[in-house]
Amino acid sequence: MTPRVDSPSPSDVIASALKVLVAQGIPSQAARTTLQSMARERGLPVTRCATLVVASVNGRVN
Repeated sequence: MTPRVDSPSPSDVIASALKVLVAQGIPSQAARTTLQSMARERGLPVTRCATLVVASVNGRVN
């Protein structure tokens, strides 16, 4: 039996994605707007888009 891995909360995922964008040189408020725009352009919820941003750094998608 594989152990259950708890997923991070949506707010944690969004915070991590914002940290990734800020680390890329995007100012904090612009990072939030960028994440929202990316989600809207792709037709995804912001949380899912944030998961993809974090996964691009970690090299895996949950």
